[in-house]
Amino acid sequence: MEVGTNLLNKVLKSMPYNAIIFDIDNVLVDTRASYTDCIRKTVDEYLKTVLRFSPSRKPLFTRLDVEQFKSLGGFNDDWDTCYGLLLYALSLKPARHAVRELIKEKNISEFVNSVRDRPLGVKGIETMLTKTVRAIHELPLLPQISKIFQHYYLNEYVWNEKLLIPKIYFRKMKQKGLKIGIVTGRNREEANFALRRFQIDSFIDAMTTTDETPPGRKKPDPFGLLRVAKIFGKNLRYLYVGDLPDDILAAEAAKKQINIKSCGFLIASTSLKEMETNLKSAGADYVCQSVQELIKFVL
Repeated sequence: MEVGTNLLNKVLKSMPYNAIIFDIDNVLVDTRASYTDCIRKTVDEYLKTVLRFSPSRKPLFTRLDVEQFKSLGGFNDDWDTCYGLLLYALSLKPARHAVRELIKEKNISEFVNSVRDRPLGVKGIETMLTKTVRAIHELPLLPQISKIFQHYYLNEYVWNEKLLIPKIYFRKMKQKGLKIGIVTGRNREEANFALRRFQIDSFIDAMTTTDETPPGRKKPDPFGLLRVAKIFGKNLRYLYVGDLPDDILAAEAAKKQINIKSCGFLIASTSLKEMETNLKSAGADYVCQSVQELIKFVL
């Protein structure tokens, strides 16, 4: 027994990491056709049903628009992303009260490039745009946004999700003795649903969701990472795998208390070069673009 324990300890010491912590959305699970498209649907539906904009057959925002907007930081919560995109849309001053007019006016790339202070987040975009929006429209209301989002996500878009990292790799990580954790912007019910649906829940040793996260402590705050590290042990060597600058910034902040590296995972990105630049600017230690590259690096 002692020989076996000593051998395991030698193996663990020879490995670059003892614990891998994953984000869920667009890391473990492809959410481009679920959360991302639900954000787009929620914005269009809010404009149509609440603010009485004439609808368009074409969605106001593209998937690339949503990804670029989230790169501003502080928008890990999809309700907050809907709110921020609505503030931006309502600041455009279209010629007519119609979504097709907003489509003509919007330029997310230009807006993103104009923002210097990051992470921006809800407070930042409110500071930038609230005065302009109030002069023309009512401000969007988060309770109505969340009601629309949850209706479409739970009844339609959730079924569009796909597993990105096959189960066999989780099995290999566990065979190597790695602890596996999750830090996600999902609530616990939605996180558990995805893990059970794709049958990877049994591989997860600890998880922090929004239900365990105090107000004001969402990513890029390191709270979730430090909570998992407290469960696993702060003396381990950690790797956090995420897809957004907020994930990288959270790992950077956590470095003050634990030994942790960050890996940007771009398998679901629609703008690889731009996102790689954003992740590296945020401080990413590594960037991977495929499952094979990530697993080779981890194992």
